[in-house]
Amino acid sequence: MDNFQAALARHPVIASARDLQQVERAASSQVPAIFLLGGSILNLKALTDCARAGGKSVFIHMDLLGGLGRDGAAVEWCAQQIKPDGVISTRVPLLKRAGELGLMTIQRLFIMDSASLRHGVNLLRTYEPDMLEVLPGLVPKAITQLRGAVGKPIIAGGMITEQAEVEQALAAGAAGVSTSVEALWQWVGWS
Repeated sequence: MDNFQAALARHPVIASARDLQQVERAASSQVPAIFLLGGSILNLKALTDCARAGGKSVFIHMDLLGGLGRDGAAVEWCAQQIKPDGVISTRVPLLKRAGELGLMTIQRLFIMDSASLRHGVNLLRTYEPDMLEVLPGLVPKAITQLRGAVGKPIIAGGMITEQAEVEQALAAGAAGVSTSVEALWQWVGWS
């Protein structure tokens, strides 16, 4: 976890990739990590191997993975066979199992209004993931409030398409930003 946070401090943009071509481009970019937002049991190993060949940390979004159930056995299979650095999920039981297996955990939260923000804070009282991913990442007020309420590093994700949006999320207190916009993978600092 500390190594990942240090890598984010140097380069706070994380590549979100859905297929092998995107993973290949992300692997040759400056990002410290790749969030796998697609793939299946058939190509997950190839996606992970490609990312690792580029020296990237790999996080598997369990909710978006094809061919495996959304249960603890799927997390255990991934931990044993794929060996990611961590998992992302909206489901607390999957994150709990991943944590028990020594994987980093990222709780994905969708913040649409003040009620969903309160629900997210309450959800985090039942389980403390290593990090949070807040979507959409264009909500700096939510990033600031969540960071103060839970004290966990926050990654802003979703709908971030411009450098100014990366900067806005970081200024609000995000530790990093995940995006599938490849031009942002080379982000090197404030404009």
